[in-house]
Order: sequence, then structure tokens, then C-alpha cells
Amino acid sequence: MASSYGNFSRTCTDIKLVHTFFLRATCCNSSTDGVEAQSHNELILPMCIGMDQVSGYMKWEVYGKFSNFCKNCTMLEAAGGAKYLYTCACTPLIGDRGPIWSTLNLDDGISNNMGTLQCAGGKANMIDPNED
Repeated sequence: MASSYGNFSRTCTDIKLVHTFFLRATCCNSSTDGVEAQSHNELILPMCIGMDQVSGYMKWEVYGKFSNFCKNCTMLEAAGGAKYLYTCACTPLIGDRGPIWSTLNLDDGISNNMGTLQCAGGKANMIDPNED
């Protein structure tokens, strides 16, 4: 399924993964008067990502709650092509297979909407930039 969300990294900086399931970034908010402001925010990834119960692969899904089935998640910045690759070990619900390593390009399903990270499942919360 094609998503109307994507390319958040074009207008966001200080992008990092926090506590495995939270994407934190500082994003530009271009207002109509031409003034750019920076918004510090954090998106809960289980609001955006689910898991195919048969294959164990992650997918873009509203309120997907993949975090119930996936662990050891990391975010990689690949050289050249895709920058923000989110990789987890996910256990399929059907069959006897062990964890499957699954990867999503976060730029494919998350966008910057007026300074706020957003996916089909929700918007980020504003945070204190010094919070950790």
C-alpha cells in the first residue's frame, strides 16, 4: 500500500532512536510569513508500524503495535541510498520459526508536517530538546 507520508529527513535534523521505539528529531516549521521555527518532537513508532503475523516482517500500519512482537531494534544510517533504516528481530505468530530480521526505511512512512513528525497512525509529541 502506498503511503502519502515520507521524506521527514529532508527537513529534520538531530534524528535519533530513543528507548528502542521512539523516533526523536528537530524539524523545520515553515510558517506562511516566511519565518522558520524549529520543533523538537518524538514519535511513538508502534503508532505507525505493524508486523505481518505470518512472515514476521514489519509493515506500515496504523496502530500496528509491532513492539509486542519485535525486539533488538536499531536505526542504521546507510551510506548512499536510504539513510534511516529501522531494523528489528520480529517473531511471527504463525509457525515455529524464530525471530526474523526485518527492516523498514523510516523515510518511506514518516513525514514532517509543519514541524511535527507524523505517520498514518498519529503525530509526535513536542518535547524539551534537553530531555533524554
